[in-house]
Amino acid sequence: MEKRMCLLTIKNCYDELTPVEKIVADFILQNSERVIHMPIAAFAEQAEVAKSAVIRCCKSLGFDGYSDMKIALAIELSGNRKLNFIPYIDPEDDAGEILDKVFSANVKTLHDTAEKIDREVLTQVVEVMDSAKMIYIYAVGTSAGIASELQYRLMQIGKTALCIHDAPTMKVSSLNIKEGDVAVGISHSGRTIATIEALQLAGKMGAKTICVTSCPGSEISRISDYSLEIFSDEIDYPMEAVSARIAHLSIIDTLTIAISAKEFDAAQERAEKTHQLVDSLRYKK
Repeated sequence: MEKRMCLLTIKNCYDELTPVEKIVADFILQNSERVIHMPIAAFAEQAEVAKSAVIRCCKSLGFDGYSDMKIALAIELSGNRKLNFIPYIDPEDDAGEILDKVFSANVKTLHDTAEKIDREVLTQVVEVMDSAKMIYIYAVGTSAGIASELQYRLMQIGKTALCIHDAPTMKVSSLNIKEGDVAVGISHSGRTIATIEALQLAGKMGAKTICVTSCPGSEISRISDYSLEIFSDEIDYPMEAVSARIAHLSIIDTLTIAISAKEFDAAQERAEKTHQLVDSLRYKK
């Protein structure tokens, strides 16, 4: 049975909760250490909701009930302490303290993603991308740099890939898509309209569609044939997708290395040629 994490699940599924469920979720997030010792009656009274609302929220998060949620929360808090994860940035923190918090958050995101990602889907994505005739990669904003990195990695291992960052070109590119092609959409939020629409158009043209997102169950996951989901417990940064970005890059490395491993000797030979080409561009006196 999958080990479900309470705080992580709340943050990843928060937008899908009802207004009353969000009140329950907010109370858990703000009082997590206290909640693990609270009877449901005390929780409901202090959160100012009905006990039935607490139970509904727990079930919406994937737990059997309140007790099941508390057990998962206690286990998760224990794991966070072992990873030295502190889920906030204080305005008074100096650069060294921020470095410690950012790095601990990154470590936790990588740990959680490696533990919870669907490895069967990951294996299927490797097979689909390996057999693709052409790979189209769609992303905007924060995800655009990750998309460019995926294109470069795929080129390194001999795959033909095209990375597109602007919405009109995404749609126009769908006119060239054929069966046997693959379209990959990268969206931290899972709600990026341009990327979602591009994947939908690619699917209608016969391409297999893959998404990489930080929001399990989001719109981009629902419309894709295959969804690779990052489990990011972001601390409160003044910018989005800090820890998630590290996990997205790690997924990209996993995919491209797994594809190249299918023809390991040829991949090593190609890597050596790549290094020689890059070395030839260095300045020589």
